[in-house]
Amino acid sequence: MIEGTNIRKQRASAHAPGFESEQTVECIALAGAAAIERLIAERDLLSRRANSQQRDLVALNAINENLRRCIALVRHNYLELGTKILAQLEQFDEVIGDATRDRIATEAPNDDANLIALAHRLKPKTISTK
Repeated sequence: MIEGTNIRKQRASAHAPGFESEQTVECIALAGAAAIERLIAERDLLSRRANSQQRDLVALNAINENLRRCIALVRHNYLELGTKILAQLEQFDEVIGDATRDRIATEAPNDDANLIALAHRLKPKTISTK
């Protein structure tokens, strides 16, 4: 950094002709140098920020990819579980269907015979008029 205050003090003590214009040029030069220094500092700060954000982006992309793999694994496991449950439900339905058909097949003649006997008992007696 340029020591502008020291130069100003040295120039202020000199009383040469054209001192005013020389002092103005010097002030402008010092202001320009200070502006350049600020621009360089801002550039460096922005560069560090950009590098930091780039590292964060790489880390977040890695985390995102890991999460995608985890979600795909969970999805696969749920599909596998659903398939197993569906197979068990189909087996259960088949067993219940077989048991129901067996019961109907074994009980149907008895039920029909019982119904026929009940119908005969409840049948009104016909009176013959001859």
